[in-house]
Amino acid sequence: MTATDTIGVGTGVGRIGSWLLALALLLGASFAAQAEDCSDYPGGVLDGAAGTPAPSQLNIDRNCTIRNYPASNPLPTNFSFYTSPGQTDQRWLVVFDNVVHTGQMSCNAVLEHRIWFVNGSSTAIKDGCQNLLIPVEKIDKQTPAGQTTATVGVPFTYRLTMPVLFAPATNVVIDYEGSPNDLHGVTLTDDLNATGAVLRYVSHVAYWKDSGQAVADDFSNAGGLLTFTGFPVVPAGEQIIIELTVVLEDTPANALGTQFINTAKWNFGRLIDGVFYEPLPGEWGISPPLTIAAPNLVVTKTGPATLNLGQLGSFSVDVENAGLSDAWNVTILDRFPDGPTAGMCELAPELQGVTLAGNPLVEGTHYSFGFAGSPACELTLTLLDAAGPIRPGQRLVIAYGSKLDPDTQNGATLTNVAGATQWFNGDSSVAGRLPYQRTLTNGTVGTADHEDAHTVGVLFSGYFF
Repeated sequence: MTATDTIGVGTGVGRIGSWLLALALLLGASFAAQAEDCSDYPGGVLDGAAGTPAPSQLNIDRNCTIRNYPASNPLPTNFSFYTSPGQTDQRWLVVFDNVVHTGQMSCNAVLEHRIWFVNGSSTAIKDGCQNLLIPVEKIDKQTPAGQTTATVGVPFTYRLTMPVLFAPATNVVIDYEGSPNDLHGVTLTDDLNATGAVLRYVSHVAYWKDSGQAVADDFSNAGGLLTFTGFPVVPAGEQIIIELTVVLEDTPANALGTQFINTAKWNFGRLIDGVFYEPLPGEWGISPPLTIAAPNLVVTKTGPATLNLGQLGSFSVDVENAGLSDAWNVTILDRFPDGPTAGMCELAPELQGVTLAGNPLVEGTHYSFGFAGSPACELTLTLLDAAGPIRPGQRLVIAYGSKLDPDTQNGATLTNVAGATQWFNGDSSVAGRLPYQRTLTNGTVGTADHEDAHTVGVLFSGYFF
């Protein structure tokens, strides 16, 4: 543009200025349209699960609940508060339930408003406004002590303790002995369909932690959605224990190695700074993960390389549980060689010792034992309930002595096959336990499985009469 053009378009400059002003007003109107009040939403609730889009700017002008904006659908909203002077003296409670907040909030503007923060995380709030986050009540949900696996058909029990007191600013329990607040109208839900495995409800009991006295509750099971209501008021410092027993169903969906968790959700009413609020969402109780597992037995058969006529050879069957869950009532079968010119079947073996995890077992108390001569030629040993299981990594070792048949010929080779032919993933009192059945073949030497074989050479020496 030349100097002449500049001087000659004064009215054009005016038009440009008017256009910029109009654009600014339009943009201002656009931003203003995005700034909403919490009271614009029914009941003051914004629910991402219901499809409510997150506003870019939200003014807190009433008690407000924002829920279900997880990491997959985070909340980018910037918050502001109507506060005095010039606005209102009222202070509000803002509930964040299962929300990942990526927007901003001025802690100075929050003043005496309160933030109830559960079941989610938000660095925008936590980093600068920790002192504004109210300690909240939580369910402590635990699996059986020391248990990291579960097996199909064998029930196990979750233990729910409510409440414990939780600090949302640091994500830690600050009091495992209860809460300083009375809790009213407790409602708890546990969806067994949302665990990552197929679980079935078996039973539950509820009782006061201190006295052990039963606590009445109204319970319903709607296709795996468990609902507990009707609890009495939980006084400050008191806790209710719920022991919830479930079982993994025998279905292909419960594949070995599948990991699952169980989540208990709840709400209740309580005072906050002298004002009663209900319902308030509590911090969920999320169990430690369990992995679906099964017992898996690996058998190793050992013995002498050669055996002389009349000599007592020492043999052993070593049964290791290489699986991730207990093996109960294990049956071991050891098949002895028998032929027209060589064998080890005519004389019954001499049992020298049976140990489980290094501990000696007693026949008749911990196991049954038998030997069948020709034509079966089989040693059978079965663990009884009193022996307990072969736990993961443990070994059952059976030691016995055996002799050659008197008509055995020099130079013969004799092979006997031993293996685990049956075991269970629970003791005999568990109606739904699963059996694991195997068949003896040739011992599959060199393969780590349920069977093994050992070959002994016949080598005569000395004088025989």
